[in-house]
Amino acid sequence: MTLRNMRIFLAVADFGSMSEAAKQLDIAQPSVSGTIAEIEDQYGVRLFERLGRKLYITQTGKQLEEYSRHILSMFDSMEQELKNAKETIALQIGATLTVGTCVMCGLLQEFRKRCPGAVPQVHVYNTKRIEQMLLRSELDVAIVEGQIESKELKTQVIMYDPLVLIASAEQNPFDGRDCVRRRDLCEVPFVMREAGSGTRALLEHAMGDLPIQESWICSNSEAILNAVESGFGCAVISYRLARERLAQGRIVQIPVEDAQFRRAFSLVWHKNKYMSEPMEQFFQLCGEIDLVE
Repeated sequence: MTLRNMRIFLAVADFGSMSEAAKQLDIAQPSVSGTIAEIEDQYGVRLFERLGRKLYITQTGKQLEEYSRHILSMFDSMEQELKNAKETIALQIGATLTVGTCVMCGLLQEFRKRCPGAVPQVHVYNTKRIEQMLLRSELDVAIVEGQIESKELKTQVIMYDPLVLIASAEQNPFDGRDCVRRRDLCEVPFVMREAGSGTRALLEHAMGDLPIQESWICSNSEAILNAVESGFGCAVISYRLARERLAQGRIVQIPVEDAQFRRAFSLVWHKNKYMSEPMEQFFQLCGEIDLVE
C-alpha cells in the first residue's frame, strides 16, 4: 500500500466513480481501476460494490477510508512543517453559527497573541457538517453547540450557552402572559434552523412528541432575528445573538415554564489527530480563558 494508492482510493470514495476520480486526479481511468483492483487483490477484500454503473463503498472500504485520511493528513502535516518550519502554519478551525458569531473572534484575537506564527482559518457550518469535516480530516479542531455522534471524535465542554424563546415586540402572540408552557408553543409558527443544527436539535428534544409549526427555515442568525421581529413566528435562539435587539425592545423574551433551553459549547477533535504546537496552544487557551458571560 502506497500513499499514491491511498490518494486514488480516497478519490474514488469521494466521487463514487472511477472515471470522475481519474478526471480529478488527471490520470487515466485504467490506472484508477487498476489501483483499486491491486489493493483488493493484495488484501483479499472488496472495497466497493459495483451495482450497475454505481459504486458503493463496503464496510471494509470505510475502514480503509478512515485510516487513509489520517495517514495522509499526518503525512501532509509532516511535509508542511518540514518545508515551512519557520513560516506560518495554518490551523483549520470549525465553528457552529453561534460560536462563529459570538465567541470565535475574541478567542482568536487572544490566540494570535500567544501563537503569532499560526494562521487560523475558520469554517462556520452547522454541527452535522462540522462533524463530517472532522472525520474527513478537513478540520483540525472545532467548537460546536450541538451533540457529536461519532465515537471517533473526542469532546470537552468549555462553556454553557443559554437560549431564549423570542417573539416580535409588536406582534407577540403571547402578549399579556408572564410565561408559557411547551404545549402553548404548538399554537404558533416558528422560525427554525436547518436540519443538522444544534439549536434545532435542542428545540426538537425539548418539545418531545409535541408538534412544531415551521414557518421559516434559516441558516443565518440575522435572518432568524429579522423574521421574528417582523412577526413571522417565534424562535429559540442563543441569548448572545438576541440580546442587542432585546435591549432595544425590538423583540421580547418569553419564559417557558416547563422547559429549560441551555446547551454546552464543546471543543471537538479526532481521537487520532496529531497535536501540532498551534493546536496545543489553542487547546490550552480554550481551557484557560473565561468565556462564560
